[in-house]
Amino acid sequence: MTTAALRRPRPVLARVALWAVAAVAVLELAPRVPGVGSIEVRVLLGFALGLVPVLLMSWTLVKGVLSPAALGALIVVGIVSAVLLSRLGWFAAAVPFKVVLAASIGVLLGRQVAEAWWLVVVAGVALVADVWSVFAGPTKVVVEKAPVVLDYLLIHFPVLGVAGSGMGLGMSDVIFLSLFAAGSAGAGLRPVAGFLAMAASFLVTVTVALVWKPALPALPFLAVAFLAVNSGRFVGLARSARDRRRGSG
Repeated sequence: MTTAALRRPRPVLARVALWAVAAVAVLELAPRVPGVGSIEVRVLLGFALGLVPVLLMSWTLVKGVLSPAALGALIVVGIVSAVLLSRLGWFAAAVPFKVVLAASIGVLLGRQVAEAWWLVVVAGVALVADVWSVFAGPTKVVVEKAPVVLDYLLIHFPVLGVAGSGMGLGMSDVIFLSLFAAGSAGAGLRPVAGFLAMAASFLVTVTVALVWKPALPALPFLAVAFLAVNSGRFVGLARSARDRRRGSG
């Protein structure tokens, strides 16, 4: 990270704004596009279309090398705007701010990663914690007793050709997506391949959920995708560390 790069936030913010406008446009227009196939197919297509600008916003922030102060400012703007717009029921307009908020938090956390094994630990903990939360913990309680809270925590996606919201993606999923991608860059892993694999895992999660019907946590699929695509690097780094210890001994 160079000082010059940290001083040029405008191009990054301009690209984020571009994808934010695209996200709102997709979310607003997708229900008006004639749908094809079953309702499950329409839900999946709506999710896939809406996911594209969400991923592009997240990746722009991951690679944008914004300063911590700039990311902190985005977090504050994201919180205030996302809460206000969600409270007003303007869920499509709230989506970009939710993504910016979540991705900025993830990038800040990812930059603290010094060793690849930290990400392995985080992936394992996130996997177990998310499964517990959805099936027996806080997420289950919120869904059953206070579903209105989900309006503030979920990124809502459209259904192709049908009015109303389809599948939702948790802001926590975007946080971990950005965390793993940003952390990979500084830990000798594969940030691009990892990001693409994790993005694909969202589609896998939704597909399985549509077939199986119950709501599924996305983090387990995301964590497995991240670990799988970087498995060779993890093995190589472990061997290098072992060889260094032998050499020093």
